[in-house]
Amino acid sequence: MDNKYYIGECRICNQGMLEIVKESNTGLIFVACDECEGEWNNPEDALKGINGSRSKYGAVSDITQMEIKQMNWSKYIRSY
Repeated sequence: MDNKYYIGECRICNQGMLEIVKESNTGLIFVACDECEGEWNNPEDALKGINGSRSKYGAVSDITQMEIKQMNWSKYIRSY
């Protein structure tokens, strides 16, 4: 994936970065840790480290800034 949109550090593994991603097959947008592969339905839960899952979603594909903006998640994006 070329476009990486990070929102913070993972509170579960304390090593990975939380990234806004899109599931390839369904187009569902969610947050995933690039290290431990934790997944969250929304940025709020991901940043708090609550209500996470693993293997709920499949492979991810590129996401655009427009898609993130439509979800009202732009305010969570951080530069690293």
